Amino acid sequence: MKKNVLIIFLFFSLLFSFIYFNKKNNRNLTEETINILTNLEDKVYINVYMNGNLSPNFKLLQNEVNKLLNTFKSLSNKELDFEFVSISEDKHQVKKNLFSSQNIHPIWVKNKENFHKIYPYATVNFRDNSIPLLIHNCLFYDTIDELNENQLMKSINNLEYNFIESLYLVQQNEKKKIAFLLGNGQLDSTNTWDIRNTLSKFYNVEFFDLRSFEMNKILNKPDIWKQIDRLKKYKCIVIAKPTKPFFDIDKLLIDQYIMNGGRIFWLVEGTTANMNNFKENLEFTIEENNLDLSEFLSNYGARINKDLILDKNCAKSPILYENEIAYFDWQYKPILSTNKNHIIGEIKDTLLTDFVSSITVTKNNKSSILMSSSKKTNVKKCGEKVSLEIIKKSPVEFVNPLPTAVLLEGSFTSYYSKNTHKKLKEKIEKNKMILVSDGDIIANLHNSPNFYYPLGYYHFGRNIFDGNTNFILNSILYLCDDEILIKLLNKTKLNENK
Repeated sequence: MKKNVLIIFLFFSLLFSFIYFNKKNNRNLTEETINILTNLEDKVYINVYMNGNLSPNFKLLQNEVNKLLNTFKSLSNKELDFEFVSISEDKHQVKKNLFSSQNIHPIWVKNKENFHKIYPYATVNFRDNSIPLLIHNCLFYDTIDELNENQLMKSINNLEYNFIESLYLVQQNEKKKIAFLLGNGQLDSTNTWDIRNTLSKFYNVEFFDLRSFEMNKILNKPDIWKQIDRLKKYKCIVIAKPTKPFFDIDKLLIDQYIMNGGRIFWLVEGTTANMNNFKENLEFTIEENNLDLSEFLSNYGARINKDLILDKNCAKSPILYENEIAYFDWQYKPILSTNKNHIIGEIKDTLLTDFVSSITVTKNNKSSILMSSSKKTNVKKCGEKVSLEIIKKSPVEFVNPLPTAVLLEGSFTSYYSKNTHKKLKEKIEKNKMILVSDGDIIANLHNSPNFYYPLGYYHFGRNIFDGNTNFILNSILYLCDDEILIKLLNKTKLNENK
């Protein structure tokens, strides 16, 4: 009897210890992380190359990696294994070539008088897929100083997201495809290289020319239906700052892309306003950006207005004043607020903008405001003047905050629903798209053939508005049904600010 009691006691003690261990190790993990780990489709093997003769703080970082991966291993239903690997380049020439192909390169870490050769990488391996993972963000340096406390804590804080992101992506049978649309004067490869580089980690990013058709050999005409089929392979298309009108054929292709489940990220400006319009004068007239999209977009739930927002909550802009370059508050560069109650808008950074229009929602039942101007907003319409005099004399009366980015989701009816062609789809019950009224938020600047500024670069103070990249990335992830990555990334960003 006593023996049985002892066995029962030991059983419950072990059970309690197991539950306590898991609770202790899981208390800081997100629900999304636990869900991914407990639903692995097959065996995952992780090689961590940050090993060997490490500097003291990289050794601390290695210990945190070890703790985290042990926690992951205890949670995974399938077997998740990991190993710390010391790289011997002389003995592993094949691996050395593999590392070069995956952009895995060593850095030198200076600690006092000592130099440590460190590979701050891991690879996550699943079936035939392998994803390289950067443990410490030092991509652009061959030699760095020992990590300070803030750098160490930031790297530790990012570990969960970096590993879980890789676990999520490595299990994708095939990367989803997205495309930047061409054919209507959109931003080209030069102006979008930075955001495309960011997105390429998650998706296969291509360009698609809406006007480049395959021919119907029988009718000797452009094959519209084949063009629609070509578009359907993309999970999402980006329409970035178009400057030329959309013909009926363009709109038909886009409409049927939507009706077949395609997602769209619109970045459309209502006017042609640009700082270059000043030229030798101190003012210019606001003219509409004639894209012939107002009725088309209204059909789905919102439209871009032919106006410009002025906002006292704004960034500075370089202006030639009395033959010198000076930086003034420029109300046509509003600092927009994101909707923190929506997963897309849970970012702390503001966005760099330029000549933003307002948005009118035409179907409230399917819309969510993602971004808007401040309470100190005014608006100017086409035909009015943009003048440098605003620097001297600022408005004192204001209208309400105005929407500048809107999410539309739910059922959509085709713009061509009254057309009786048998091949046209007339409705889709569930889809989503995002409209943004400023094309410049996605454009990186460039000033020479060989030098490009990153997205969100701001001359005044020579800093970067991270909000541009974060908002666009969140938007595309949301449109592509990858919300789990947004939740993980949002938590990581939140922890950085604690």
